[in-house]
Amino acid sequence: MKTCIKLLFVGLIVVIWSSLGFGMNQPSFEEEYNVKGQEEWEIRRALSGKLISWLSDANESAGEECDRLVDSLLTLPEPSIEAYFVAAQATYIRGKPQVAISILEDLISKHSNKPAEVMQLPVRVLARFWIGTIARHSGDMTKAKSVYETIRKNLRGREGENSLAMICNLYLAEIESKHMKRDDLALARLEEIKQLEKPAGHWGEQYEVYKAWTMYEHTRISKGKAQAAHELITYEEFAISPMVAGTQLKLCGISQVIGYYRPEHLRAGIIGRALLDRFRNNTISPIDWSLVTLVYGFSYLSEAQQAQHAQKEELRPEAQKYYLEAEKYCSALFDDDSFFSPVAGICLAQCKKAQGKNTEADNLLEQVKTRYPGYESAVTELKESWKKETP
Repeated sequence: MKTCIKLLFVGLIVVIWSSLGFGMNQPSFEEEYNVKGQEEWEIRRALSGKLISWLSDANESAGEECDRLVDSLLTLPEPSIEAYFVAAQATYIRGKPQVAISILEDLISKHSNKPAEVMQLPVRVLARFWIGTIARHSGDMTKAKSVYETIRKNLRGREGENSLAMICNLYLAEIESKHMKRDDLALARLEEIKQLEKPAGHWGEQYEVYKAWTMYEHTRISKGKAQAAHELITYEEFAISPMVAGTQLKLCGISQVIGYYRPEHLRAGIIGRALLDRFRNNTISPIDWSLVTLVYGFSYLSEAQQAQHAQKEELRPEAQKYYLEAEKYCSALFDDDSFFSPVAGICLAQCKKAQGKNTEADNLLEQVKTRYPGYESAVTELKESWKKETP
């Protein structure tokens, strides 16, 4: 089976790394000014700068100024829909989850059926995905459960309904199994996902990932993690797993929407990293931990490849620095019992190979094959590609 495994390592994560808010591809002055108007643009620019100052320098006066700027943003005569998401995200980063939820609920009450700029979903859907995330990570599982069930009702009849429903049910199953200790309810949720039909278009590719993920979680809950690993089979689109992870993080408000208007500045990525780290360091959701860890690992791998670029012989110090960062995240995920663990193992092997650590790379691939027999074809394909690259 051809898995297009090269996609794992060639350019895929450049899109994710930039879209998650690490200073690349930020909007120009003209784009923001034309769309938002001068006053909103100026407030948002000031907010991003003050938030970075608060995060990087522990400047509490800058933090208080963030709060004031959020109020100014929301009391404009006609704040844009995106302004509400920016305000909610800044408020959440400031450690005020309930206020962030209130901002999003206010947005739903005012613009429920309008499209949000993020993923062009209706406000009532996207804002509730954000509320669900904030509620879960604040420990309010009752509210989170209610929100995801409401999203399911609001999805009926729209494109991508089944893929988005799968995400809802995966989170619901996590809540019911991990936090409510009701494996019976969680298994019923996962059974429901298995019955959903494959949608057309690009949603169909994501469907294959979520279907395989559902089967893994069902087996893990019902038979244990060892059996789940043994039964996990390489799915045709496994190479797009990092892209799926990045898309889900964006959907759930775990990626940056607060633009930083000096993308060349060294501190441009602070907001995005602070947001990802906040969700990764909160162990309340294994799903979110694995998604963020996967994106970090593959993103640093992409940075390493770009730093090495056309250099074929000697490993550049800058590239090695990024390879070591990628190893840190991929190793943590490979050692976990996540659905994405074998993908992380393959990424880790690729990092070793790129640094000339061929024996370690081969041993890692053998570990992937041993722990996850269903990934034997992916491992074999990668090994064959390495042989072709050897002069």
